[in-house]
Amino acid sequence: MMIENVNPEKQHKYLKMIEDESKHMNNLLNQMLIYTRTTNSYQLHKQNHNLSTMFEEVLKHYDLESKIITIDIDSKINISCDQQLMMIVFDNLINNAIKYGAEGKRILVKVMADTDTVQVSVTNYGYVIPAEELPLIFDKFYRVEQSRSTHTGGTGLGLAIVKNIVDMHGGTITVKSDLNGTVFTVTMQVDFDVDKEHFGEL
Repeated sequence: MMIENVNPEKQHKYLKMIEDESKHMNNLLNQMLIYTRTTNSYQLHKQNHNLSTMFEEVLKHYDLESKIITIDIDSKINISCDQQLMMIVFDNLINNAIKYGAEGKRILVKVMADTDTVQVSVTNYGYVIPAEELPLIFDKFYRVEQSRSTHTGGTGLGLAIVKNIVDMHGGTITVKSDLNGTVFTVTMQVDFDVDKEHFGEL
């Protein structure tokens, strides 16, 4: 059946389905490329970066008019990291919080630091992840509640990528989820010594 023989309403519906699927496949491809990059030997390009500035850059890519995001970051906090990779971490955590947070509920981004470590937490107040699924959430292609992930267009790679990058920086990432919110927390050294890690060139 030729598309010109389909009424305009159905044409719009079919074209939207094609567009959405195309975007999903493009996102999946990009995520797979990033995942491959962060699971192979890779030399980190470490420099000193301001966390507040990095989050500002990440948030520029989102339409935040209908989102309530509270950011609690001391503008003086800096960290030694590979900026490109760490912005992927922050982007994935913010993206998850926006997609899975309850409509109209705020998202909280908080950064705390002491002399040696920095702790970044991203909290949303939406769906509670079952306790038995929390240990699996960073596994490649694992999806919490299949229908929910399909509806939101998830690839199942975002959090696996996040964990890979955090591991590469010698840090840790944890998650807890209950009626008080779902919180992802990244803990890293302020001055990560990349020379102590053994990464080769791609």
